[in-house]
Amino acid sequence: MNKRLALLFSFALAAILTFGSLLYYVTSTKVTDVSTFEPYSEIVGTTVVLKRPAVIVRNLDAFVNEHPYLLIEIDQGLFEGTEAIATLPIGTSLEIQKAKHFTNGSSGFTHAFVLGWVQLPGSGKIVPFEYGWGEQNISLYSEEEEYWTYPVALWQANANTAKFYMEKTGLQ
Repeated sequence: MNKRLALLFSFALAAILTFGSLLYYVTSTKVTDVSTFEPYSEIVGTTVVLKRPAVIVRNLDAFVNEHPYLLIEIDQGLFEGTEAIATLPIGTSLEIQKAKHFTNGSSGFTHAFVLGWVQLPGSGKIVPFEYGWGEQNISLYSEEEEYWTYPVALWQANANTAKFYMEKTGLQ
């Protein structure tokens, strides 16, 4: 009887651990490096120069993907609990290191970020940043395939008006 009870207990424990592991996998954020895909491949590994002033903000911990600092438009406004670290004037150089898509495990929505670093004017401190760039376009009611668009970035004079389709580019 003790062997049966031990076997039953072992089976139940294995089932609970398997279920917990699957639940964790399904609900965890998936990260995809998209540095080699257009339009990211045009800027990754390069230095870009701000065409508009920007702000470096200490991001809320709950919204940090990789770096604790967020690069935003100067007129975007701060979220409650965030703190402006520095204002970056036009002409500031940004080093772009990589681009990643972060797909939320519970909602399934994907957010695109360019990751890099900037040397703060005045202090010379080097700060890593995240910059949200790219909008996923999905519709249940449209015949058009899922695609990405890219509004004008802080380093661009004009927006990229092309649509980047998921299946054709390999973006996820």
